[in-house]
Amino acid sequence: MMKYIIACICFCVASLSFGQKKFDGELFPLEDYNVVLGTNSFYTKYQHTDDTKIIEQAKQTRALGSNILKISVSKKVLKDYGIKNEDVYDMMDVIDLIPDYDQVFQMDFKYYFMWFHTATGIKWKKGISKAQEDMLYKEMYDFTKHLLTTYNNTGKTFFIGNWEGDWLLHPQMKKKSIPSQEDVQNMTKWLQIRARAINDAKRTIAYENVQLYYYVEVNLAVKGMEGNTCVTKDILPHVDADFVSYSSYESSKKKDYETNKASLTNVLNYIESQLKPKEGLPFKRRVFIGEYGGHAFDDKPETFLRQFNNVKDIMQISLELDLPFVLHWQLYNNEYRKDGASKNMSLINEKGEKMPVFYLHHNYYKAINSYLKSYKAEHQTYPDRETFTKEALRVLDTVYKDVLKSHFNKI
Repeated sequence: MMKYIIACICFCVASLSFGQKKFDGELFPLEDYNVVLGTNSFYTKYQHTDDTKIIEQAKQTRALGSNILKISVSKKVLKDYGIKNEDVYDMMDVIDLIPDYDQVFQMDFKYYFMWFHTATGIKWKKGISKAQEDMLYKEMYDFTKHLLTTYNNTGKTFFIGNWEGDWLLHPQMKKKSIPSQEDVQNMTKWLQIRARAINDAKRTIAYENVQLYYYVEVNLAVKGMEGNTCVTKDILPHVDADFVSYSSYESSKKKDYETNKASLTNVLNYIESQLKPKEGLPFKRRVFIGEYGGHAFDDKPETFLRQFNNVKDIMQISLELDLPFVLHWQLYNNEYRKDGASKNMSLINEKGEKMPVFYLHHNYYKAINSYLKSYKAEHQTYPDRETFTKEALRVLDTVYKDVLKSHFNKI
């Protein structure tokens, strides 16, 4: 254990330097508390340091001030390291070949979210044979075992899930398409295998002071509310998931705060109602926002203010609705118009510039960590959730107004 602690300290100190560049703001320690607001840190076309993409974005997220890291664990990273897919049979091969994953797991983040898709090459839409079921089960069981044993007694919490499930289910990723019942059954079986492997590993492996949970991500829940086929209505009730991640664009890009809150309240309540009952979970609610955000364009300056206000509103709504997490899309932009123009869905853009939404997050983290540190020093414990939320909303409002004034010259 002592060797692990020393390794973590050494890596975290090293992580404060970004290759050839350094973060130009104040770096501060992270309190051992769920501050709710986070971001996504996935591969994009651009980089700003000499680090690998996984390491760079983890360091940037840490410098941002977040204790939440969301990444993709995928064999797609192999090409960046010159490794052929033929050398990989399951995801543990990827973990063994790519040390970056365990390096970021050793950093001082408290919460880790990951899209985890199989490296076996098995395509669930083609059906899952008994032999394939065994392979998928073993892959997930072994990865769960790796996390629980390697990070035993570290206080970390891991969430394993999938990318937007409805796009995986819907033909050609078209909202109006109707998934076949065969695809619904095959996807249900795939998600059930993953849940069973995780639950079995948690039941049979000895561990303490480290937590791991399984989530399903959905993105077309409104279809279910309307009685149409989707993951939320037709698959989620049959999977033993701990949590649901909602990629929320269909409900979080309305014209104003009131409309967004009404929309999100209805959809999130519906999603949560579809979950199988489960005891012993750490949060009051079992649904969180895995993605939200909006476009902004350099040739339309007014869109940056609209984007900024929407991000603040969704942060506020999520705190008010007592969601355990809300994760902004994303740290670096990965969406472009047909003419090549960036859609600026980023905290740090292609030029390395920190956007207003960057400072909204960074200033929130700085203030809320200071509050948590002071509160614990005075009370010898952290605040309860209700007390924290009240202060988090106050902090968010303050930093929002500060950034609004400094970046948009508005009060």
